[in-house]
This record gives sequence, structure tokens and C-alpha cells, in this order.
Amino acid sequence: MQIALRWVYQQGVSLITKSFNKERINQNIDIFGWSLTEEELDEISRLPQQKTITFASIMGPHDVVLQIDAGL
Repeated sequence: MQIALRWVYQQGVSLITKSFNKERINQNIDIFGWSLTEEELDEISRLPQQKTITFASIMGPHDVVLQIDAGL
């Protein structure tokens, strides 16, 4: 998970994480003590991406997985 968090951070995106587990909180804070190389960033950026959106309605939540086109 920390590699994913670090990748997002190095993309210039603000992060909001949540955990009640002290060990996981410390691991999340540790992402500022190292960085991914340009090669690692490029390799991760080439991975297929999916986004899950949850719609809430009176019928209950519905999860929809959308394929994200890297060209958009």
C-alpha cells in the first residue's frame, strides 16, 4: 500500500489516509522518507487502472468499476 501512496504523492496529488491501526499509521507516515525512481514511476504509470465508484440510492449501494483510459 505504501508504494501506491508514494506513487500518488509523487504525482503531486494530496493524500488523505485513514487508519486506527498504529502500525499502519506509522507506515503511511514513512512514505515521506523515501522516493520511487523515475523508472519505477513510469512502470507503475503503465499499469492498467480501474476506478470504483459507489452510488448510494434507496435501493442500496451499487459498486461500478470503470476502466480509465490513460489517453483521457
